[in-house]
Amino acid sequence: MVDVSWLIIDGYNVINKWPELIKAKHKSIEFASEKLNTLIQKYSDFKGIKATIVYDGKGNNREEMEGNPKIIYSKNKETADAVIESLAYNYDKPDEITVVTDDNIQRNFVIGAGAHCISADQFETELSEALTEMREMLG
Repeated sequence: MVDVSWLIIDGYNVINKWPELIKAKHKSIEFASEKLNTLIQKYSDFKGIKATIVYDGKGNNREEMEGNPKIIYSKNKETADAVIESLAYNYDKPDEITVVTDDNIQRNFVIGAGAHCISADQFETELSEALTEMREMLG
């Protein structure tokens, strides 16, 4: 993966791609989201980077929950894609951002803004390797 300082994840896109999260989604979408949030928290702590997960929301206002990872729910009539594109476009150092998504239109926009993209599958491999390395370090 590209060395970056900010990882932005298209939440529902990843949930619908990773077998572990698809299985979790059968319980509930909230359960799958919490599982993804926990995995990203471990990964970003281990790598020392900030992470943001963006989900499509349903409310009239955008909801943002600070923490690691930061969680953003888009507002009604605003897509998670639009939020991610805005984050990448408005950041002063877009080359320090990697966006995790399989959405080709979003990938093209983000790359055009100067950020990096990685597919959900590529990131699943990266995350798995990092978590294995972390477990080995901890003994």
